Amino acid sequence: PKMDQEPRAAVVVESDDQGHSDVHALGQASSGIGKFVSKDNSLLILYTGGTMGMKPDATGALEPVPGYLTQQIDDLMRLHENDPLPTVTVKEYDKLIDSCDMGPEHWRVIAEDLYANYNDYDGFVVIMGTDTMAYSASALSFMLENLGKTVIFTGSQIPYCKTFSDARRNLLFSISLATTLDIPEVCLFFDDKLLRGCRARKADSGSFDAFQSPNHPPLATLGLSINVNTSQLLPQPKGRFRVHLDMTAQVVVLKLVPQFDNSALLRLAKQGLPSCKAVVLELYGTGNAPHFNKEFLEAMEVAKKNGLVVLATSQCARGSVIPATKALTSWLDTIGIVPAHDMTSEATCAKLAYLFGKNLTPQQVSAAMVVSLRGEITPTSRALSKAERRLGKPKL
Repeated sequence: PKMDQEPRAAVVVESDDQGHSDVHALGQASSGIGKFVSKDNSLLILYTGGTMGMKPDATGALEPVPGYLTQQIDDLMRLHENDPLPTVTVKEYDKLIDSCDMGPEHWRVIAEDLYANYNDYDGFVVIMGTDTMAYSASALSFMLENLGKTVIFTGSQIPYCKTFSDARRNLLFSISLATTLDIPEVCLFFDDKLLRGCRARKADSGSFDAFQSPNHPPLATLGLSINVNTSQLLPQPKGRFRVHLDMTAQVVVLKLVPQFDNSALLRLAKQGLPSCKAVVLELYGTGNAPHFNKEFLEAMEVAKKNGLVVLATSQCARGSVIPATKALTSWLDTIGIVPAHDMTSEATCAKLAYLFGKNLTPQQVSAAMVVSLRGEITPTSRALSKAERRLGKPKL
């Protein structure tokens, strides 16, 4: 090709589970989810902190530098002014924080900012640190009710200022995908994958491919083209967009190990409400636990009698909790231990915080935990009908 020719636009391939496909250029409208994008479109970036905007201090330790990343984003958008990208506005938070310090109070601020600016922008990107990004993306998935626009969480493993940083790639693709595709949900983009926010988890601390969605396929993957799995996307909501801000944090996560101190679990179960509302147990395999440990079995019964919601998740990186596959799991199912099925621990905790924040009873929370609210769970129809028979249909 001649040097003065314009580069070819990125190609988007939309595919569904029926074998149908639609091919179009990025930034051009399609019969599927492709949207036309020009400088008249607008995107808001909420910059909360994290590695992307850090620089080394005098000792070589990384620290956030106010204003630095915002300026780099402005320069980057000028460099790509002829590409199908929206007009970008950056809201840099006054106090840039490490993601390890991010919790419900920060999620609330992000949700409030998204709500306040919802009608003024076509898409949104949230920049933060990677360590708790999956928790934040899961939380915002539930907090943003009837979301009709795309919200993408992203960050980087290496700071923007470094030569071999992954920041520019993650940032540019997040900006682009948030306005060019009709994906009405909270997502997480990293390396070459757009993941559902409440399905993602950080799987590798030393790779650019840091995030995985172990029990759900990516919504989109990037290669020579952008391949979108349209059959996995959530539909546009029918209700008015609103935010839920009360996230109840009285949830304890316990990982079962062979030398587990069951007496500690029993003490927690006896304490019960109101200090703790739910216990998430990371069990073995498909949801297995000791058969002959009397303290463990007693703790489970006491927890339920004292009004705690007890969730069973799997320690395995991939797969699902399958209730009643063995005598013990059948007994756990009988006393009301709720299987998390294929939800991540991150999504499980966020969902519990969201449901308890709605002032639901423990039984209502238990019923809602096995129902998909944001595409966070794929229970079998048999397991779902069984849970509904025991717990009743949730009322949200």
